[in-house]
Amino acid sequence: MRCLRSATGGHCDFHSHPFDEFTLVTDDCTTNGYALGKVQTVPNTLFLFRRGEAHGFWNTAIQSPRFWVIHFEPGSTLFGELSRLRVLNPSDRVWHLPAGAVATFKWIFLRLFTEHAQAHPHSPLVEAALLQLLLVSVERWATGEAAQSLCPEIPDPEVLRLWHLINECVGRPAEFSRRIGDLAGYDSLRHRFKDVFGASPTQLLLQLRMQKAKNLLLDTPMSIAEIAESLGYERQHEFARAFRKHTGSSASEWRVHPFLKEDSFASESAKYFSK
Repeated sequence: MRCLRSATGGHCDFHSHPFDEFTLVTDDCTTNGYALGKVQTVPNTLFLFRRGEAHGFWNTAIQSPRFWVIHFEPGSTLFGELSRLRVLNPSDRVWHLPAGAVATFKWIFLRLFTEHAQAHPHSPLVEAALLQLLLVSVERWATGEAAQSLCPEIPDPEVLRLWHLINECVGRPAEFSRRIGDLAGYDSLRHRFKDVFGASPTQLLLQLRMQKAKNLLLDTPMSIAEIAESLGYERQHEFARAFRKHTGSSASEWRVHPFLKEDSFASESAKYFSK
């Protein structure tokens, strides 16, 4: 999962995954690529890319949209109940959402994000339930079914801005420290943030740095030193100590045997998302 404000002129060339992906575009326009080519995309457009489908995006020199991305494996049984989500034509899996639907998507995203980052003993169950709620909500939006909003009140704007700041500074902890130092009333904001997300801003930043480290270990050939540097660690041994404390393994061991010593989200989630 990730939610990042992309840079003006930024792009991500065509690529694909062995899992499904929701991408919600907000805040600005962009050009999205999918199985049928490139399309101009306005804010509040939701894409569902099925596994193996190529997709990407390209911003102009003045465009800077935010992307809310969820990778998931729903299982064929669940998708079998959701006819509009399993259609073969990719153009039928692109929706422009009304404001209420966008608010619901963001709220579910925030709850999923929090559970995934915290990894409590029952987080896989909560994540499975939230994902099912999201899929059913998208099915309703796609069919035009009128339904009462499933979205509780969104966190206040200051808390949400701090959450975005944490996501944007995953590889730049020094910048994060500097920017929160400039926030008026940060002590009060920090407590409100923890009430919503169950972790302090600095705790969540560390969790996201470790999650990004795992992604880089699994998905790239980057060396441990390169990963440490990309995450803002001045010394490799500081990253090594933090990673071992977080996972119980060294980064090198974890790359070969991921989740071996952890209470693995991946292995637990498989019970609830299995086909």
